[in-house]
Amino acid sequence: MTEPRYIIIHGHFYQPPRESPWTGIITNETSAAPFPNWNERILSECYNANAHAQTMEGSVVYVRNNYETLSFNFGPTLCSWLQRHGKSAYRAICRADEASRRQRNEHGNAIAQAYNHSILPLLDARDRELQIAWGTQDFVARFGRPPEGIWLPECAVDADTLATVARAGLRFVILGSDQGHFSRPGRDSGPFSWRHDDLELVVFRFDRPLSGSIAFSDLLRDGAALGSALVDTALEIEPGQALLVASDGETFGHHKRSGAAELARAIRLLEQRDDVIVTNCGEYLASHQSCGRFEIDSPSAWSCAHGVERWRSNCGCRADSHTSQDWREPLRGTMDFVRRHCNAVYDRFAAPLVADSGLALKDAARLFVDPSPAVQEEFFAQHRAKDDAAREQLFRLFEMERAAQAALTSCAWFFDDFGGLEGRVALRWAARAVELAAELTPSIEAEVLQQLRAVHSNRRDIGDAATLYLSIKTREARGRV
Repeated sequence: MTEPRYIIIHGHFYQPPRESPWTGIITNETSAAPFPNWNERILSECYNANAHAQTMEGSVVYVRNNYETLSFNFGPTLCSWLQRHGKSAYRAICRADEASRRQRNEHGNAIAQAYNHSILPLLDARDRELQIAWGTQDFVARFGRPPEGIWLPECAVDADTLATVARAGLRFVILGSDQGHFSRPGRDSGPFSWRHDDLELVVFRFDRPLSGSIAFSDLLRDGAALGSALVDTALEIEPGQALLVASDGETFGHHKRSGAAELARAIRLLEQRDDVIVTNCGEYLASHQSCGRFEIDSPSAWSCAHGVERWRSNCGCRADSHTSQDWREPLRGTMDFVRRHCNAVYDRFAAPLVADSGLALKDAARLFVDPSPAVQEEFFAQHRAKDDAAREQLFRLFEMERAAQAALTSCAWFFDDFGGLEGRVALRWAARAVELAAELTPSIEAEVLQQLRAVHSNRRDIGDAATLYLSIKTREARGRV
């Protein structure tokens, strides 16, 4: 009997840390009306919609949890918000991973994501390892199991990033079909093997044309058309091979208003066939060996034609051709300056407090997910914190490092200007990191402001980034009164 083809549909679900690092509250975002902020709006349109997606056949309404079928990752900063403000969706996501493990030989649908959605090839080795460690720790705390694979923010990758992922013990990543050299042409997902010295990692490739059609065309308006497109493309590949498509998870219900329901409709149609099987990367990898090699010579990402330049230079990637992105480089330099300073402060002041301050920092994401007394007691006993004063100091240092990492959230550089909501996220968290570092060493805020004065907005109402930074601090201070 001919082996069927396999179909993997991956959704990358993510939101930046919109909440105030001082209060934990998201200020009103008028552009999200009638909702108070974009997290609440997307929760309604996408995250809840996929947890209870409805389709109709005749007079019968079918309700399904799309997450039980999708391969997916949820960014840790989004999960943190959902855990407190979107509990119904959060529970559905966790239940879906449990259900998929039962259905797919212990290979759950969820995979991890690097913690802050920063561009990993632009980080130094220390911070790249930290992002992957935090993402893994967050995943284990939420899903109760180690992740098999990890989603790289913006699919941004280079050889050093792959090596860091492999050293962390993860098995696979997902990349676009144009992001490196795959030894075998075609539209199947692989898997492909990447090797360097004694390191090995599996790379699944997603079909760029079909994924683009799902995200940017009208294909998702009709679940039957989506199902047919997936089947037609899958039948072009050899029996036993897999077709993988990937898009932002918000495509299914936020970017495409009926996307959750139409995805559910497509899945139902796929499940009624016997020539294709919907699966995930972990289950497929367990029964299929690597079928080729993957090599990469230079950095690449799924949303920049110039490697990873979109997040540090005026590379030409923008929506409005009349805007300048000369602000990207100095903003990146300033945020890197803050990060390096906070790393130095941490290394100096954390080392006397625990047995291994570097290892403690990598494990700190456990406390971000659940700072309950029981988890704290276990954490500090494991890392042999000296006393209660040491614990309190470490909490502040962990918070400083988390803020510094959040200041590198990729969204701040993605759009045409830093004056939007995403750029403000980076400046807000940078201000918090600078403030926390100043509790232990002389403040670097004067140097930060001097650098930010060279970051000029395309918007007349913004001016430079230093002005916006101070405005954000003033507004946050008023909110705490």
